[in-house]
Amino acid sequence: MSRASVFLFLMAAFIASCGDSSLTRTLPNITGTTGEVLVVMDKFMWDGSPGKAIREQVGPTIISLPQPEPAFTILPVNPAGFRDIYVSHRNIIQVTTDPAIQKPVVTYNRNKWAETQLVINIMASDTAMLAAAVRENGDAIRRSINDAERERLSSWLTNSAGKEKSILNSGDTRWELPLPSGWKPDFNREGIMMISLETPSTTQSVMVSVTDRTTPRIGCLELADLTQKRMSDEVKGPDGGSFMVIEQKIPVSCSSFRRYDTDYIEMRGLWTLEGGFMGGPFISYAFIDSVTARAVVVTGFVYAPKEEKRELLRQVEALMYTVRKRQE
Repeated sequence: MSRASVFLFLMAAFIASCGDSSLTRTLPNITGTTGEVLVVMDKFMWDGSPGKAIREQVGPTIISLPQPEPAFTILPVNPAGFRDIYVSHRNIIQVTTDPAIQKPVVTYNRNKWAETQLVINIMASDTAMLAAAVRENGDAIRRSINDAERERLSSWLTNSAGKEKSILNSGDTRWELPLPSGWKPDFNREGIMMISLETPSTTQSVMVSVTDRTTPRIGCLELADLTQKRMSDEVKGPDGGSFMVIEQKIPVSCSSFRRYDTDYIEMRGLWTLEGGFMGGPFISYAFIDSVTARAVVVTGFVYAPKEEKRELLRQVEALMYTVRKRQE
């Protein structure tokens, strides 16, 4: 081999070794269960204002569940013990104080020590500024953790489904929803379908429908009306005479956001059985199909009278957001 060839070979190897290690390294799988957040923090901070802010902002009680459950399960770990299996945890919040930090900083990193991992670093000059930074960024922190969990669950559910999908026909348009292992079709007619996963103690369901009329926009009131109609028309109680409605005694929450160049309106609340004694949480969202100008409404609900419902609902939410227009 000539000197020029050897030089080029060595240079190529050197450049490859200095490149993005994420392209070559193999990361371990994440640890922990869905909804867990590991907080790396000294005990004196955990017992003080930063710890209080973390508990209030990251793990507040979810208002759209029938019994008190925190948004996330928080697991505090002392920095000295942050090693081994802890390093690969699915969601990690690390806090740092340094007098040299002039302004609090919050950063979000993915795949740092494990695949699909989310690591949030919060840095400030002292504990008071640290607590203030947590409170100021509480919504963004919760949203980033929830998005990470939803992405993981959506991937898991889609992989579980393989090529199995439930296809909804609406005129010339077709919408598809993965049919994960264990999930079964309940009904599928023109413009509406529903799938469910049932166990002896729980039921998880997702219903997809398309309005029969075009609409320029959809807001909270329109979404509530559409959700209520779909519930009452399609979901009946065991006796056949009762039907599902939105629980009016507990206020629903409604929010709008934009994702993947699409504007969404989303509602969360409780459902109950009119003429019966069943109930549970639901999520409903809608968007306008840019081609047909019709509203696509996706509603998911959980029935689990003797179980905690947070993670069951999170699974339903993850599946709901896998609805896609079918590409022929």
